[in-house]
Amino acid sequence: MRAAVLEEAAKPLVVRDDVEIADPRPGQVRVRVTHCGVCHSDLSLADGVFPAATPIVLGHEAAGIVDAVGSDVQGLAAGDHVVLTPLPPCGTCYWCVRGEPGVCVNAQNIATNTFPDGSTGLSRHGDVVYRGVGLGGFGEYVLTTATGAVRVDPDVPLDVVCVIGCAVQTGVGAALNTARVEPGATVLVMGLGGVGLSIVQGARVAGASRIIVADPVVARRAVAQRFGATDLVDPTAEDVASRAFELTGIGVDYAFDAVGRAALVQAGLAACRNGGTTVAVVR
Repeated sequence: MRAAVLEEAAKPLVVRDDVEIADPRPGQVRVRVTHCGVCHSDLSLADGVFPAATPIVLGHEAAGIVDAVGSDVQGLAAGDHVVLTPLPPCGTCYWCVRGEPGVCVNAQNIATNTFPDGSTGLSRHGDVVYRGVGLGGFGEYVLTTATGAVRVDPDVPLDVVCVIGCAVQTGVGAALNTARVEPGATVLVMGLGGVGLSIVQGARVAGASRIIVADPVVARRAVAQRFGATDLVDPTAEDVASRAFELTGIGVDYAFDAVGRAALVQAGLAACRNGGTTVAVVR
């Protein structure tokens, strides 16, 4: 298949047409990728900020159509439209059955970019090719465990659905599952990329009464307002924490750093009310 391969950190990706992908083993599915977003985690691997073995196919915010399934896979069949996830849980371990699939001990290792048994299902001229952030979506096909492919209605556009694979589940999950924003709460979101905008939507779903957003880019603030933000702050013109206190009187209940910068974590702590919560969303 064709795939964009990172052969060395801090070098341009190279499109190769000779990457081999294995047939799905029991418990696995192979998916033809139709769309894949570019996440900051991919950039960090490409730049060498997050060291990784090479050659590697990056990309993990993907969606596509099932091409083939392993012998024991149930609930998925060739032709199904699916959204993919880089951290498919096993569904049976202590953590999974307690509703904590994000810390599944049997999930594939995104630090090694392999399946749990050390294989990848990808090769080139007999040499191993790694699966970036546990997927390898910058190729025509991906191989993943069946729990990593979630069937979606074929009427839902796959270019929209693909962002659920990373940005949406990260941001919405931060609001609903990590912070557990409750109805009527006040929220501050700093950074309005894909994850930040998803936090805004998660806070809106949770019923937050006030959603304050801060980002230096005017267009991003405008999009956030369409997605549910109630107050827009330009951090280059105003002190975010001071503005949060002006708007709430006591500080926000929840502050989110959606960029991954220490300065924003500090700003979040300063913006929170006594007893409030600051969440650093690591990507």
